[in-house]
Amino acid sequence: MTSLSITVMTLNLHEGNQPSESPNSWEKRRDICVSVITSYSPTILCTQQGLRCQLDYLQQCLPGYEQFGISRKGSQDTTDEYCTIFYEKEKVELTEGGTFWLSESPSVPGSISWGATAPCIATWAISFCMILLSLYYSIIS
Repeated sequence: MTSLSITVMTLNLHEGNQPSESPNSWEKRRDICVSVITSYSPTILCTQQGLRCQLDYLQQCLPGYEQFGISRKGSQDTTDEYCTIFYEKEKVELTEGGTFWLSESPSVPGSISWGATAPCIATWAISFCMILLSLYYSIIS
């Protein structure tokens, strides 16, 4: 039986809009984030609280990955936080995915319930891992 190993990583990108002089600014953390990601080479990377500028930076630095996800306010919004799934495009094929809101109205973008001060979301994906096989033929004469 053949086994397949995948690595899954989660990373909270929080504080994407801190002033550049702040010790927690994205400018001071972004290269460390990329270094951690590339050192582990996850097959799937799940991010939380990422702003569009942070996700764009990661995409630029991780060209072997595709990303999937929308903001807490819905697919038309690019100003709020995202829960995004990055996946290695050579190893994973996204077959289905979506986002739901952790509220009494889970299919309503931006919905808030249960005393939350901002929308809370979960992004899910069904993926298919591709196994690359190389066949070598030897000719015996």
